[in-house]
Amino acid sequence: MVKVVKRSGKEEEYLDEKVYKALLDAGASDEVAREIVKELDEWLKSGGRGKISTDEIRRFVLTRLRRLEPEVADAWQFYDRVFKGRITFEDGKAVVVEKGRLYLGRKVKDVGSKGLSTAEEVKEILDELREDMEYGLSPKVVNARLYALFMGVLKKKDMPPEEKRKAVELINKFREELGWKPYELKRPI
Repeated sequence: MVKVVKRSGKEEEYLDEKVYKALLDAGASDEVAREIVKELDEWLKSGGRGKISTDEIRRFVLTRLRRLEPEVADAWQFYDRVFKGRITFEDGKAVVVEKGRLYLGRKVKDVGSKGLSTAEEVKEILDELREDMEYGLSPKVVNARLYALFMGVLKKKDMPPEEKRKAVELINKFREELGWKPYELKRPI
């Protein structure tokens, strides 16, 4: 059994389902998610490792995603910046900002807790996406980032429900402006 060492030092059992779900949440296709999980499982078995860090898993996954679905790799990095407070650079390595100043879009902001907490901050991210589109960001990448933003808002435990509802409305309005179908909630917020 392989143990995953989290950033906190806590260890837990490696579960390929968690990696698979994270890939789907980032917008990867089922086929690509399964392929990457299979490759990761094989890599873990061939290395005879008893432990692996979450950063090593993340780097492995991002490297494969960049090759197979680059827009999903971009969305994963976007999600990390906006919700996890980490900036990804070379080969999937990350700088984590626990407390201090972090670039969360077009603005630098002081962060204490990680990620977005208000619909206003989601609006700022959407303004950034709108601006990025003017500079040529592809619709495929924008769509992947919107999905990552939507999933992140839904999963955010410390965002008040009313703020989540407003954020989802803003995301869906943005999608409609682009002529895309709004996201549908599977259950109420």
